[in-house]
Amino acid sequence: MNRRRVARKKRNVAIQRRRLMILAGLGVLGYAGLGARAVQLQALDAEWLAARAQVHRSTVRLEPLRGEIHDRHGTLLAGSAEVESVAASPRRISDARSTAAALARALDLPQKHLRKRLSSGRSFVWIKRWATPEEADRVRDLGLAGVSLHPERKRFYPSGLAAAYLGFAGRDGEGLSGLELAFDAALRGSSASLPLLRNAHGQRLIRWKGDTNARAGARVVLTLDARLQHYAENLLEQTMQRTRARHATLVALDPWTGDLLAVAERPTFDPNRFWLEKPSAFRARAFVDVFEPGSTLKPFGIAMALDAGVVRADDRFDCEQGAWRVGDHVIHDFKPYGALSVHDIITLSSNIGAAKVAEQLGATRLVEGLRAFGFGQSTGSGFPGESPGILRPLRESQRVERANLAFGQGIAVTALQLAAAGATLANGGQRVSPRLVLRVEGPGGTVEWPSGLGERVLSESTARSIRAMLQDAVARGTGKAAALPQYAVAGKTGTAQKIVNGSYSKDRFVASFMGLVPAQNPRLVVVVVIDEPQGAHTGGRVAAPVFRELVGFALEQLPLRPRGKT
Repeated sequence: MNRRRVARKKRNVAIQRRRLMILAGLGVLGYAGLGARAVQLQALDAEWLAARAQVHRSTVRLEPLRGEIHDRHGTLLAGSAEVESVAASPRRISDARSTAAALARALDLPQKHLRKRLSSGRSFVWIKRWATPEEADRVRDLGLAGVSLHPERKRFYPSGLAAAYLGFAGRDGEGLSGLELAFDAALRGSSASLPLLRNAHGQRLIRWKGDTNARAGARVVLTLDARLQHYAENLLEQTMQRTRARHATLVALDPWTGDLLAVAERPTFDPNRFWLEKPSAFRARAFVDVFEPGSTLKPFGIAMALDAGVVRADDRFDCEQGAWRVGDHVIHDFKPYGALSVHDIITLSSNIGAAKVAEQLGATRLVEGLRAFGFGQSTGSGFPGESPGILRPLRESQRVERANLAFGQGIAVTALQLAAAGATLANGGQRVSPRLVLRVEGPGGTVEWPSGLGERVLSESTARSIRAMLQDAVARGTGKAAALPQYAVAGKTGTAQKIVNGSYSKDRFVASFMGLVPAQNPRLVVVVVIDEPQGAHTGGRVAAPVFRELVGFALEQLPLRPRGKT
């Protein structure tokens, strides 16, 4: 019995020893593993771990909402809204193929293009800027690793009116063209800085206190009238369809303040999708494109001759039955005329008569007089890239060039310059700088823009006399298609051959009309320019009817009140 107990006891002791040895061995192996891991962390991976554990202090810029642009009556022309954009961190995406497939379905984008971007290995790429709310929700629901949504500001143009004039702001909120560029500093506002801490994964830890008040941009109120602008753009659209012209431009302004009430262009573009358009569509042609004005320039040279006292309205000049040789050149009239008074030279639009009046004035005074009206220089509007036009100095010996200049050849003007010069005739002789903005309403207060009325160019009596001639030009001359039954209209047609390959073309023309209404106390000056109309191509047949339609609407629908006493 005792032997059995002793044997059993020996077996138990042996089993316990084996267990202790196994546990001891496991303990030794565990400590060895911990030691090896400690060596790895302390020596081999120390630098990598330090970088991973590092906390970064960074700054986030809070961009303000870009200021709104309104017309003179408060109609919103340009505004901003908060939207979301989709971005990705390709380094954090393990399966670019499946992620691209999911995003392609959510955003309706080409899967091949997305896979290429997601396989770039970069730390950050944009997937889609300015996603729609529905698209953003679909991406959010996917919960894809490495894909994120970022709040941004989107510029929008509710009506799309005056696209080239207003211009547009880019995806990063900066003004890129037009008034968006001209008033970018005011519209942009001031951003704010938000200090914060991030870990190595880019996650925010602690937000530091600081100025987080981003100031929204200023509100810019234009002189533009959205109703007149809308009507003008529709008119030009119809004119383009009827005439099959290359371009059409219309400018309407108040001659007493210089307020630019409408500036219409065709063709146009959608500023809400500007990135899909050709850059040539962004040209504000009223400001940057020049053309030879033809007969619309005649009133200005004759006005200077009257004001200088070298001719009188009833002085008569022999118009040579439609052909007059000057040096080696022959100047022609559209119709043959004999003796015409200065008044009838304007009314019947005689090139020869205008050239003979300019001969009395002289080349130097003719050029200086046209510069006084604003030709050959910027109007002072402040519009980005405005063209000064072309007006070269002349010597007295340059008889042919002086004669050509008298009826609008050898000079290039913008539609805006022609309208501003017409305003000088309309308001009694004072030069006008077009005014684009009424006021800018910012956090620091409101800045009112001054009137564009400037120094005197003509006497009131001369301006009145020229208006009477222009009124007759509409009543019984080339501008009959501009006449209105209820208002007297003063205006001048222009039909200019275009220069092609260094010489005047016989089949490409610019048709124009400059008009003032009502004739003896004008409230509105309108210039219409139709580039390369097909078929009928004269200013009287193509441009004058557009003027008539526009001012008929303006005088009946808009609160335009008579100004001045002329």
